[in-house]
Amino acid sequence: MWDPKIPDESDFWVTMRTAPGDSMVRGSFSHADKPLGHIQAGPPNTRKTYADSISNIPIPVISHEVGQYQSYPNFREIEKYTGVLKPYNLETFRQRAEKAGILDKADDFHKASGKLAVLCYKEEIEAALRTPGFGGIQLLDLQDFPGQGTALVGILDSFMHSKGFVTPEEWREFCSDIVLLACFDKYTYTTGEEFCAEIKVSNYGAGDIDNTVIEWWIGNGQETYFRGFLEVPEIRQGTVDTAGEIKLNLEGVKAPEKLTLNLKFKNSDIKNHYSIWVYPKKTDITIPSEICVSNNTEEAKSLLKEGKTVLFVVDKNTEIDSVEGFFAPDFWCYPMFRKACEDAGKPVAPGTLGILCNNNHPALKEFPCDYYSDWQWWHIITNSRPVILDKAAPGLNPVVQVIDNFDRNHRLGLLFEGRYKKGKVFVCASDLFSIQDKPEARQLLHSILKYMASEEFNPETVLG
Repeated sequence: MWDPKIPDESDFWVTMRTAPGDSMVRGSFSHADKPLGHIQAGPPNTRKTYADSISNIPIPVISHEVGQYQSYPNFREIEKYTGVLKPYNLETFRQRAEKAGILDKADDFHKASGKLAVLCYKEEIEAALRTPGFGGIQLLDLQDFPGQGTALVGILDSFMHSKGFVTPEEWREFCSDIVLLACFDKYTYTTGEEFCAEIKVSNYGAGDIDNTVIEWWIGNGQETYFRGFLEVPEIRQGTVDTAGEIKLNLEGVKAPEKLTLNLKFKNSDIKNHYSIWVYPKKTDITIPSEICVSNNTEEAKSLLKEGKTVLFVVDKNTEIDSVEGFFAPDFWCYPMFRKACEDAGKPVAPGTLGILCNNNHPALKEFPCDYYSDWQWWHIITNSRPVILDKAAPGLNPVVQVIDNFDRNHRLGLLFEGRYKKGKVFVCASDLFSIQDKPEARQLLHSILKYMASEEFNPETVLG
């Protein structure tokens, strides 16, 4: 057994893991370390705790350098440097983005990557709060760090100004002395399932909480499907206590739909919320006769030359320039850890920063989504090979674009469309056929096929 050699006089231990192997106490990851943090290792849920990792540790454990989720640069920050310091790093990154033909999307990349970073911060912080007896967390950092190759991991920029990713009120929902927690097994459901959530309270406030009521409701912003109350006689200070359970039949939901579970202490501003997605129990994924499906580049080209309509699916056997699909944002700074991995002879992480999604595109009409990565994309993205489009026509604007880091600046397509010779093609760089047991994958495939069979499918960009 590994002996961490904790000195007898130690009052607490700050660490990222308590033993070799799967004993991490944070959800983020280091490129050179295995296994990965639980956010990338997935699948996503809100039940992960670090209880097993700290069970044999005799003193409180504090999670070392939580977070480090990189976001895309905000080139508007350059204007803030009016003193003796010059932002040569940001100016260089802006020049690279312009050369790569992606500068026009920089603002959107910044916002979308930041939304994913907040999503991951929330899960990582809540995993610590869900763990009974956990000592605490140490964020690295709340603000960007311009050193070590430039680590844009902050919720605040280098001037301690908000980057617009999250409000202080939203941040306090999951990072405060008292936090309402919903513990459930997954984020995606069908109308044939039940939604079950155990409601807990992490109470590290000034004292016990007596005779309180937790309000909860689930809706889509316009319509409330479910509502209820949990009466809680006592939540002891310094504990993670269970306040009750929510168990619902989802049959009446108008799927497909994104819903929000809201939690709130009655007569208090303490609250929290979680997104879930509900899809039809049965989803039609019949491939129309006029659509050819291929995962072979040469076969697809041949079909397109004949004037066919092709759904080109990139899987592990497809020969095409691509990168590994990765859900979590790049860790700390891609140039720094790329070199560390290369020097250690270890694989270099994909280095991507989530997705920028044209969620109003008709191909996604039957797939509820926002403009950024969210949990319903996890299986889709982790089973993908985003295509490198650096040599593609400048006018190619992917339906879903994967955001690359500022060092490499690839144009990366997860979903995109175009014309080739006489034919029309829709490219899906996720192997949806291999994950048809996931309702979100079935629904996305259904939405794409329905779009391709419609008159709306009339791409203008020439791919070759």
